[in-house]
Amino acid sequence: MSQRLLFLRLATVTRRDRHLATDQVADAVGAAGGWIDGHNQFSNKMTTLRFTLPAGGLVPLRSRLADLNLTLTDEAAAALDAAIAAGHDPDREVSASFQLTFIHDEPDLRIDIPAVPG
Repeated sequence: MSQRLLFLRLATVTRRDRHLATDQVADAVGAAGGWIDGHNQFSNKMTTLRFTLPAGGLVPLRSRLADLNLTLTDEAAAALDAAIAAGHDPDREVSASFQLTFIHDEPDLRIDIPAVPG
C-alpha cells in the first residue's frame, strides 16, 4: 500500500467556458495517470475537482496544464513545483484538489436543493 503525500492544492482563475475548463482539467489529470475522486460546483463561479494521481504524474500534469494555457496561481504553482522537486517515489499517491474560479458576465446560477423529508 502506498503512502499518501500531503494534500496538494492547485488553483486557477480563467475566463474560459466553465464546462470546457473543467473537462480540460479532468482530462489533464487522466492523461497524467490520475483519476477524479469527486467534485463540488459552487454556482457557476467556481468548481473544485478532487483527484488522486501517482507522484510520477506530477510533471506530465504540469506540462499538460501549460499546454492548455491554464495558468496556476502563484501559490499553486509553487506547491506543485515543490512537490515535483521533492522527487518522491513515482508510484506514491498524491491527493489533490484543483479549484477553478471563473470570471464571466453570466448571472449567478441558481441551484434548487430539494427539501429533506423527516
